Amino acid sequence: MRYFDFANKVQSNGSSETLMTLIDLSPSMDFKDWKPSRIAGAITANKELIKLKLQSHPDDKMGIIGFGGTARILHAPVCVSKGIQGLQRALIDPRAPYGTNFTAALNLAGRCFLGKINQPVSNFFSRMLSDIFVESDNHQKTPIQQDGSLKRIIMLTDGEHNQGGCPLAIASRLKSSGVIIDCIGIGGSPADVDEALLKQIASQNPDGSIRYCFIGDQQQLLRKYQTLARHIQVV
Repeated sequence: MRYFDFANKVQSNGSSETLMTLIDLSPSMDFKDWKPSRIAGAITANKELIKLKLQSHPDDKMGIIGFGGTARILHAPVCVSKGIQGLQRALIDPRAPYGTNFTAALNLAGRCFLGKINQPVSNFFSRMLSDIFVESDNHQKTPIQQDGSLKRIIMLTDGEHNQGGCPLAIASRLKSSGVIIDCIGIGGSPADVDEALLKQIASQNPDGSIRYCFIGDQQQLLRKYQTLARHIQVV
């Protein structure tokens, strides 16, 4: 599969996108090396993402997941034109427990793509759900169910994965099922994040480049999310 950033509203194949944005809400996001804080910069960028989706791709679906030591749905995937107010409200003062768990966030995003979760759920109920990629007796992985839309994840973090199992297995299964993953590290320096792991989680472009970047400036992050609001054309 090949794909490219695509700025026009209508793709050649007429498909839409379902985008899950995953936001690190661990306590380190309150650091004020970004003014007024890292989390404020992340929320501003995500608000811009929602606004541009509404303007250019109002029929796309978008959902929001916040994660720390666990992950929770801040807003289930919804058509942007119909759910704009709810998406914006979901970004008002979100918080998460200590720790950073990429695996929980990616797993929950996959469940949202399957359409098995429509409302925020408790951790207990979430654990009761079958894993989206449980391997059957013949070791075949359950694919993401397709509804005609391209599936995308944007995962932003300012730290290192330190809770839960290794995220590489779930990331690989998501990508094998057609999901495109962008990873963004933020903070004072690249040493703040596990760049090697984030590069492995992220998707690869046709030219071999990795859909990962580190951003140390709030305005640069805003510009990055403006770019990510565009469609990706699959050819």
